[in-house]
Amino acid sequence: MARPKKQIGEKRSTRFSFRMNDEEVRQLASLCELSNLPAADVIRSCVFKNKIPKAKVPRLDLQTYVELKRIGNNINQIAKQYNSKLEVPLERLKALASLSDKLDYIIKHLINDR
Repeated sequence: MARPKKQIGEKRSTRFSFRMNDEEVRQLASLCELSNLPAADVIRSCVFKNKIPKAKVPRLDLQTYVELKRIGNNINQIAKQYNSKLEVPLERLKALASLSDKLDYIIKHLINDR
């Protein structure tokens, strides 16, 4: 089945070209990768809508972020409970610190993985 024909006002018949340096090309490629859009759409969005397209977060990553947030909330609840008591066993404090460090490590790697 053929693609439907566009109306006259929707056709893009004019070509516009410009030059960029290597850094600008890398920045555009990065925006294209993050937004999962072709370069032409990214440029149109920046020029005509005056905004940079938002990064598309894959569904799996979104679920991971939600789960990490829940883990963080649990750690905060545990810390609050420990802070309300006078004495906390040292091994439990070490376990909590270890969990917190692991959570920070995972979040840092998820953020920098893009």
